[in-house]
Amino acid sequence: MSYGPDPLQAGDLRVPPGDGPFGVVVLIHGGFWRSGFNSSLMTLLAEDATERGVVTWNIDYRSVGDSGGGYPGTLEDVARAIDHLAHLDEPLALDDVIVIGHSAGGHLALWAGSRDRLSSGDPGASPAITPHTVVAQAAVVDLRLAAEVNLGSGAVQALLGGEPDEVSDHYRVAQPVFDGPRIIVVHGRYDQTVPISQSALIPEATGIFSDTGTHFDVLDPGHELWLRTLAELGLSNPN
Repeated sequence: MSYGPDPLQAGDLRVPPGDGPFGVVVLIHGGFWRSGFNSSLMTLLAEDATERGVVTWNIDYRSVGDSGGGYPGTLEDVARAIDHLAHLDEPLALDDVIVIGHSAGGHLALWAGSRDRLSSGDPGASPAITPHTVVAQAAVVDLRLAAEVNLGSGAVQALLGGEPDEVSDHYRVAQPVFDGPRIIVVHGRYDQTVPISQSALIPEATGIFSDTGTHFDVLDPGHELWLRTLAELGLSNPN
């Protein structure tokens, strides 16, 4: 299903059987905001969540390396994809929206949950839909810190177009704040891609951690990290 004119402005909408209205889980894939990754990373989680009675909207978006990707296009696509839910005919409970994102997608999920603090004219401002819960799986949480340590070999700088002192307004817009929706952080302590210290930067969040989990274990629908996440969301029992 398309939410915009570019082929990458699309996603997979899965609707469970029944009359609804259904809560919605939006899934946002990672890949350090770079092209070459897509929503297939989140397909197994989307399928599993749909079996538990919610609509899932597993989105793609333009990334760094794609025409129109990076700042502000990547942010604008995520905002547009979520707001697109308000235009669908499916029986959706738009006051019951959860956004789940992995890695760089975790950053985008957190950003999506804090769009209402953006100034008029900022990319993604004036959201049509605000989630009540954000699940940040192995997420990049602090963009300035991630840039400082060169996380992902300059992934943040590539997304935002420079260092914090060069494009400070881009960092202001793209940096999530954490005083809105409920936040659940999910992280494995063996994550060698995004350090678990990033998740610790949101002390008010509910934490789901694994002493043995890796960066991609959080995407396994049979792993304890996902099962514990479902329990925290009240989605443990399949329909």
